[in-house]
Amino acid sequence: MDKRRKNYFGCIANERIQELTNEQRLKLFKKKKLYVSSSVVAIPFNKTINLNDKSNFKTRLEPCPLLLDTYYAFILQRYQEHINNVFINFFHQFNNHTIGLKKKEAKIIARLLFMNIINNRNAPGFDFVHLLENPDGIPKLENTPKIELYYTKHEAMKLNAIQNYPEGLNEYLTGNANYFNEKLINKITILKEIIQFEGELKIILALNEQYKFEKYSTPPPSIGNQSETKSSKKDSKDPIFKNKIPTDDEMDAYLMKYVFSEKDKFSLIVILPLLLLVIFCCFPFLYNRI
Repeated sequence: MDKRRKNYFGCIANERIQELTNEQRLKLFKKKKLYVSSSVVAIPFNKTINLNDKSNFKTRLEPCPLLLDTYYAFILQRYQEHINNVFINFFHQFNNHTIGLKKKEAKIIARLLFMNIINNRNAPGFDFVHLLENPDGIPKLENTPKIELYYTKHEAMKLNAIQNYPEGLNEYLTGNANYFNEKLINKITILKEIIQFEGELKIILALNEQYKFEKYSTPPPSIGNQSETKSSKKDSKDPIFKNKIPTDDEMDAYLMKYVFSEKDKFSLIVILPLLLLVIFCCFPFLYNRI
């Protein structure tokens, strides 16, 4: 445990925090400089507002950035094995079922799975676009790379971890590491979401590194060691995806348009059944979490 995290873990162990009201708890957090206050104002649509009038502002207490970072890092460390298992379960099956395929063929399957992850309900539910112009003034619209959106959600999950389950922060600040056990995962929704999200983030980073689906400028978040350890467990019955895989017709259209040219129709006839067999038979768990 690094020095910064130790400064927060157990930092209010003697304060009997569980006996405090929510107002008293926030007051204590502010006193300990765990929370900081900020003034916010809601800007109404199509209406002017006097920003010099202090009555239009409200004071809001929020966790300081360092507390967000260290508490989230603590959660990831406590449940790293479960995050790794999401990653291992995926690639254990993917590697087995792409044996003997050429890289171009394996990339088709990898892209379909990549798209299923970035479009499922764990993925960021927002998007950013950039309207640009070339030197001749012709407009161009660029979507933000999906991995950058994942980085943005990774940062947002830090606040969600506290807002959705403040009791967990209480246990962390009082130094109760044993509270964060495996049984808690099934009780607390945000912990399940964090584990699944971080595991899928590791998957898309690994797929993108191998197959170069997109270029991005934002450095990806630190997500821990991706290698399998002796304590990591494979569970091939543990489903990953929540969206339905593309239909046969959608797969045919995609292959015809983006993969095979007119002169490659014979290759399509030979390879397409193989690809469909691999995707629809070797990844049956894709249907389990629609």
